[in-house]
Amino acid sequence: MSPRPGSGPEGAERAELRARPGSGLFDDVRRSLLARRIVLVHGLVDDAFAAETAATLMMLDATGDDRILLRLTGVDASVQQGLVLMDVISVLGVPVDLAAAGTVAGGAVGVFAVGRHRTLAAHATLHLREPDGAVAGRATEIERAVAAEAAQRDRFFARLAECTGRPHEIVQQDWRVAPYLEPVDAVALGYADDVG
Repeated sequence: MSPRPGSGPEGAERAELRARPGSGLFDDVRRSLLARRIVLVHGLVDDAFAAETAATLMMLDATGDDRILLRLTGVDASVQQGLVLMDVISVLGVPVDLAAAGTVAGGAVGVFAVGRHRTLAAHATLHLREPDGAVAGRATEIERAVAAEAAQRDRFFARLAECTGRPHEIVQQDWRVAPYLEPVDAVALGYADDVG
């Protein structure tokens, strides 16, 4: 019996190359999703990825009145990147629905929570954690940086309180006490609307 086409090591290598971001197939899939007003965000969100995602959302807002579906798959973001995307979603003139799969962590939880309608996959997890930060410099610079980070975290928790309909202090406590939320718990605490 002969092996299936693409089943050997050479076929796996070809499939891997075709599925990688920047490859023709991945770009075709991305274009197809954008034509349907779907934006896919996956992996670690850095400044460049947050800016690209924000620009994509703004472009879709400017080119139509239909809702946008933002799909988060295994996403991790800092509180800063989370706030950037939360702010962009909040000012768009079209509704933005969110769907999440895998683990959504850190600031990406805020991005998920700010959506008009928020659906978690049955096996998704929200990881309520603040990313580690590092500050270096003179004592006064460190003091200012720590104060700025604390203010940013406070804004983030205030936005989450708005999104979940729960008191600010309780939301902060969630992040200290219950760092992982399964879908049913995320719905009960106001982070999600349903499990699908």
